[in-house]
Amino acid sequence: MTGRTRTALIALSIVAAVLAMGLWLRSFGVSSQDMDRLATRLTWWPAPLLFALLAGHVALASWRWSLIEVGLGGVRPRFRDAYAAGAFALGLGTFLPAPIVNVACRGIGNRMSGASGLRGALSGGIDQAADLAVIILLAVPAAIAFVHRDVRIYLLGIAVMGLLGLALTMALPTLARAAARLWPSAGAGPLSARLNRRLLVQIYALSLLRTANLTAMTLAIHTMTGAATVSAIMVGIPLITLAISAAMLPGAFGVSEWSFSVVLARFGVPSDEIVLFVLGNRIVLTILSLALALAVLLSLLPALVRRGRASPSL
Repeated sequence: MTGRTRTALIALSIVAAVLAMGLWLRSFGVSSQDMDRLATRLTWWPAPLLFALLAGHVALASWRWSLIEVGLGGVRPRFRDAYAAGAFALGLGTFLPAPIVNVACRGIGNRMSGASGLRGALSGGIDQAADLAVIILLAVPAAIAFVHRDVRIYLLGIAVMGLLGLALTMALPTLARAAARLWPSAGAGPLSARLNRRLLVQIYALSLLRTANLTAMTLAIHTMTGAATVSAIMVGIPLITLAISAAMLPGAFGVSEWSFSVVLARFGVPSDEIVLFVLGNRIVLTILSLALALAVLLSLLPALVRRGRASPSL
């Protein structure tokens, strides 16, 4: 991809995000009065819990990424470095395409620690794919529950699809070896040799935990705003996350708002309550994500200063 093409795609994604966000604001008639209503209604006591869940969300991803790095033949990175890369990706993802930012931060983090930047980007991509795979599995019962407006379908589907995902995960090494024998020229041999069943199950379990954690974070927003419903949020998380991943717009602007609005409206949430929840979700998560990234940066500053003083002057 040439520099001009890359610039054009970035500009196009920014325009799409602005248009989608502007259309949502106009369609729901969002005004300063809604912001005043949100400020009056917002309850901040769950914020520390939400911050802890957000920090845990990054920790789970960092743990999973470290496992993937080892699976690709690298040395397990220090958790501090893995966590820092994840926290910075979270902060930057509030206004940039999150999947791309995560891959870039993992690659840059590896280079700064003396490891392979290319392998870091590859493991970062696999890390994102693990989340996406679980979301696709859970989106199936979520879509059925959305159509029937019945959260019980989704709760039952979680158990069924979770077991199906585990079975597929366990079978993946066998399938990869079979593919390597059938199509030796496709290059699946080296890949099948690296697929460790225990490692894959660990990655799958961490991905399930991150989905559960994401649901808990969104329910915390529900508690803070007093808007939306538990049923709509639980059913909506896989569908909304899938839409955000597919669009890959900067900060998920517009696509997040529209996705939440469609799901909440389907479950009978009034328009004014949808606006409160969506605005609260955007504002609170942005503040806490940037706060976490800043806290991690401040914690790293002493080490960065010492490193700078120890490096020889030019």
